[in-house]
Amino acid sequence: MSISTHKPTQKNGGFTILELLIALALGLLVVSGIVQLFVGNTRTYEIVNAQARLQENARFSFEFISKAARTAGYFGCAPEDDNIVRHLGGNWGEIPEYNITEFVDGWENSGGAVFLPDDLTSLPRSEGGVNTNVHIANNGIDRGELNGDADILVFRTLRQPVARLAQTAQWNENVVADTPGGEPAFEVDDVVVVADCLQAAMFKVTGVAVAADQTTLQRGVAGGGLFDNAANVFTGGGDIVASTLSVVGRSYGKDAIVGVFESSFFFIADSTQLDAADNTIDALWQKVGRGAPVELVQGVEDMQILYGVDTSNDDIRNVNQYFSMDAVPDVTAIVAVVVTLTINSVESLADNNDAPLQRTFTKTIHVRNS
Repeated sequence: MSISTHKPTQKNGGFTILELLIALALGLLVVSGIVQLFVGNTRTYEIVNAQARLQENARFSFEFISKAARTAGYFGCAPEDDNIVRHLGGNWGEIPEYNITEFVDGWENSGGAVFLPDDLTSLPRSEGGVNTNVHIANNGIDRGELNGDADILVFRTLRQPVARLAQTAQWNENVVADTPGGEPAFEVDDVVVVADCLQAAMFKVTGVAVAADQTTLQRGVAGGGLFDNAANVFTGGGDIVASTLSVVGRSYGKDAIVGVFESSFFFIADSTQLDAADNTIDALWQKVGRGAPVELVQGVEDMQILYGVDTSNDDIRNVNQYFSMDAVPDVTAIVAVVVTLTINSVESLADNNDAPLQRTFTKTIHVRNS
């Protein structure tokens, strides 16, 4: 009799309800961890990206301002203010674009003034307790509301490169500049300065004649506006004299320079774009000379300026005190500006109460040609 070695077939068993619940719980835990990691990484990326944008916007903003500050005050061998002849109408306060007597200028926060620079819109400025009007002239575009809490900063200089005179310029003659290859170029309506160490004259170019490597700049009377050549001219002391290039009774030799005068205005106003939620954002703007304002950097919502002034009489150009513009005792003694910018990251962040990141940056900028 044989003994059978066959074992009965075992049935495959399934998962119990408890095992399924444990597996589901572990799966949910893993998925939740992955989701949390993804969300955390996304938020970290947003914060890092926003911080990088803050740093980048600050760097760009300071670079634009510093570049203008580096050339501010370059008028060649500039003479005393009383030896400057101005052919333009209006006094210096009415034509800030061309105020050669103040290479650094500014306006304290304007209290919510509207800045629509498309035809002599006035900006309030306090001088000695008296409110006066100055003008940002004829720009050709419409710009939004000026940030009423932000200051306005201005640098003035001669555009580089400048030209030398090709021939002696008499007091009653047009100016002939040496412009090899057509450089530097001059255009009708440019406001130019011809200067040597003893005297300077500012006038609007009413005609340009180019011959070979020389450019003749004509200075005829053109209209009666603030930015046109006047029938009479004015010295730095305010006296009306004959229509002349000279106030010291001498001509300009070939050592004199002639260049286009430019002012750079930096201010805070509405950006041309909105944020992702269609909210208005602020931006840093620049207006150069008589050109249209240009938007430089978004997210710059405030600009405050202090002016470093040399108040000593030791002939060493160092900052002794810092003032707001309204308190500066002598604008010609400004040797540095302290620029404080409040900048935001433009886009809102969930981890920042649905608001953009915001940070304040400060930089002291030396004015080389002070």
